Amino acid sequence: MEKYKKTDDVPDIGIFKQPNFMKGSSPLKSIKKISSLRHDHPVKRFVEKRLIPTNVHFELFFAPKFYKWVNTIIPNKFSSLEKDHPRLVIPFFDEDNKMFALQGRAFGEEEPKYITIILNPEKEKIYGLNRVDWNETVYVVEGPLDSLFLDNCVATAQSDLRIKGDKNVVLIPDNEPRNKEIVKQIGKFIDSDYSVVLWPEDVKEKDINEMILSGRTKQDIQELISKNTFSGISAKTQFVYWKKVNINEKRNISRCTN
Repeated sequence: MEKYKKTDDVPDIGIFKQPNFMKGSSPLKSIKKISSLRHDHPVKRFVEKRLIPTNVHFELFFAPKFYKWVNTIIPNKFSSLEKDHPRLVIPFFDEDNKMFALQGRAFGEEEPKYITIILNPEKEKIYGLNRVDWNETVYVVEGPLDSLFLDNCVATAQSDLRIKGDKNVVLIPDNEPRNKEIVKQIGKFIDSDYSVVLWPEDVKEKDINEMILSGRTKQDIQELISKNTFSGISAKTQFVYWKKVNINEKRNISRCTN
């Protein structure tokens, strides 16, 4: 501002408009957007280290005392503030940019790693409703942060990726073939006639963010998704093969350790 005092080129403050979800009495106003943090701030560095796209930093927030902040929204949600700690806040917005849920991600060893708070139980718990285009193919992942790396992608914040309604969706489960719960869920997805991604053997990363961190580009991942999306009979056939491959791999590992 000192610089502009010396000239007549005073910027029009009106052009810096708040996002719709920050208007009114939003509780998000009491904490800082990641986009507003200094570049040397530890939380800013955390988000940048995970390579989260900068164009969505304004939708992620930092709560230095997560329990205390949540209690301003839902009184006494946390009865004790003794073990309060900072968390990354991931708000869930509906199509009208109203926050109906939020998730707090721990930075350290705090458990649970993710805490999900539902503000409006009548809303289906889907992250990314404020950006999704239902007229196009919609991709569904588990983690909200993972959804930020793909086009037209939403997240359920749980292993069950099935969303309500007759929508053109592709379910993208985490790549954990030895996780019995994930395998069981994939079977349910296929039985429910959803299109499902079955990751090929050479993909070792657990989720989309890990794939990005390993050096894969967004285009690489979207091509993998396109080539490995199955539905109907082909999904059932591929799922049987996929399970056998991983069972054999598990047996080979067991023999090596013995």
